[in-house]
Amino acid sequence: MIDQKKERYTEAFASIDSSINSEHYFEAIAIEESIISDRIASFLESMHLLKVDDLHRYSFASLITLWKFAVLSPGAIWEPCEGLIKEVDEWRKQRNKYVHGLVKFPHQRANIPTTKEFLQGASYAAFKGKELSRSVSDWRSRQIAIKRKHNKI
Repeated sequence: MIDQKKERYTEAFASIDSSINSEHYFEAIAIEESIISDRIASFLESMHLLKVDDLHRYSFASLITLWKFAVLSPGAIWEPCEGLIKEVDEWRKQRNKYVHGLVKFPHQRANIPTTKEFLQGASYAAFKGKELSRSVSDWRSRQIAIKRKHNKI
């Protein structure tokens, strides 16, 4: 199972690169959210704050809120990551803007960006999401080591 998960993650990161290189930014953003959500959910599940069967009931925003709560709780042993949590939450807002905004227009017509501007923003969100996907994955790996060390004490 672990080898299969590693294989899937390798494929996911390769797909992000391929999507960005072919300017399929929305595909990259969707894969990035999947990775980030999975890593946060894995962390929360390891702390018994989330059951894998209940994952579908939580929005991306809810997962981020639970992550923040778990890491910042008094006595928490986890590596500080307030900055990373904030970046992920800001990226979530950008993700919503671009994934949902391709064909939805604001009521104020003066605020509608050109398609070129919109795609430039989606490009930025895809590149930022790639960076955050890697950062959250790396953070999660370090927390596994912290938990192992803490449980041995």
